[in-house]
Amino acid sequence: MNTNDTNHNDSLPDALRWQLRAMRQDAQPGRDLWPGIAARLGSQQATGRRSLQPLGLAASLVLAVGAVSWFAHTDAPVRVQEPTLVQREADGLTRQYQAALQEVQVPMPASLQPTAKALDRDVALIRAALARDPDSIRLLEQLRRTYAHRLALAQRVAYT
Repeated sequence: MNTNDTNHNDSLPDALRWQLRAMRQDAQPGRDLWPGIAARLGSQQATGRRSLQPLGLAASLVLAVGAVSWFAHTDAPVRVQEPTLVQREADGLTRQYQAALQEVQVPMPASLQPTAKALDRDVALIRAALARDPDSIRLLEQLRRTYAHRLALAQRVAYT
């Protein structure tokens, strides 16, 4: 809408245009509208987060199963030797993760327990795959990401 009256209201006399402008008044609402708006926005955000939880769970399971099956098809025998650099790094990651999880030790809400359990299962699968392929940097990175997701979930619960 153009606020320049000379472009659209050429057919109206000047006196009528001035009278119309004089009638325009700003009106304040009778009550504060923000609490109602904030409540509706909050419920929409909570609903949006809840609807993504099953999708996140499914995606993490697919990723973990895919990663394990990808690396499980090696025909190399399981070696019983001194731990490799990747295995030592994985052990270090596990110790750091467990210590960090102890720091944010909070009860997991029932709505997030399936996601936490799925991430814990993913860790177990990745650790088993690392036992079969102890030099796999890809598995180490997958373990690092899975630990980060699980720790982020615990932190989100602790700080909300």
